[in-house]
Amino acid sequence: MKDFPIPVVPFGAGSQPVEDEEFHYLPMPGAEPLRTPIPPENAAPTDLAAAAAVVEQLLEAMKRHRPGAGDSPRFSVKAMAPGALAALNDSLGQGEVSAVVNGANGAPAWRAQETAFAGVWRVRLEDERGATIEDILEAGDMPAVVKDAAAKANGARLDASLLPAGVMNAPAIVSEIRHHAQRFKPGTPAHVVNLSLLPLAPADHDGLAAVLGEGPVAILSRGFGNCRITATRARGVWRVRYFNSMNTMILDTIEVVDFPESARAGAEDYDDSVERLGDLLRWLQEG
Repeated sequence: MKDFPIPVVPFGAGSQPVEDEEFHYLPMPGAEPLRTPIPPENAAPTDLAAAAAVVEQLLEAMKRHRPGAGDSPRFSVKAMAPGALAALNDSLGQGEVSAVVNGANGAPAWRAQETAFAGVWRVRLEDERGATIEDILEAGDMPAVVKDAAAKANGARLDASLLPAGVMNAPAIVSEIRHHAQRFKPGTPAHVVNLSLLPLAPADHDGLAAVLGEGPVAILSRGFGNCRITATRARGVWRVRYFNSMNTMILDTIEVVDFPESARAGAEDYDDSVERLGDLLRWLQEG
């Protein structure tokens, strides 16, 4: 058998470092093991050809697109035959970033999972019984459904007078966030408030959580350690927390930005994925 274009490493139970599997803030995406692309050895030639056709379409669209630009390449794969879809899934693997967009009453509406190719995402919508309503292959810095949900948030009253008694630094923090949120424009550099460097009483943490609220987007990124990112109800305002391998928080920040950098696929990684997808396409076509 010819060599697969991407090195294969073990995956599944027992092959990955143990990571925390429960998150106690917003309902977070599951910390499933990273999955390296593997050769679909037992796939039928017709299934390999179908998977190759999708990869070819995606690759050509990615070459015309830049991360962060609008109209990201999107292809529905819901109608693919099961064997072809399995070959595609095996070939793309699973990467470091996952996201949940919560719908009405906090029910998950969309789930996004980056593949092993940075900037290439699988975006799924399921009904209450777990049946697939839509299954999308998308390329870009962040899936469109995640961007749209974050852009619609604008429900928090960033009013320091709403803080409870006993706060110390929370009023100044709320005022600072409000100042930058009112001037926020997509694409501007992030303004970061590092809560880890500030003396905060328990009332400060409770008050900030109450004023900012919980927005519709929760993101888990393992590209920069274990980073949990949650949208607030205020557009452009995010809680970004970093944890070590012992599940101890080592950095707690509030960012005013369209999307935290730790969540999105960078241009260099995107370009690298284009090159690697070309290798994958040649492998599938020769299969």
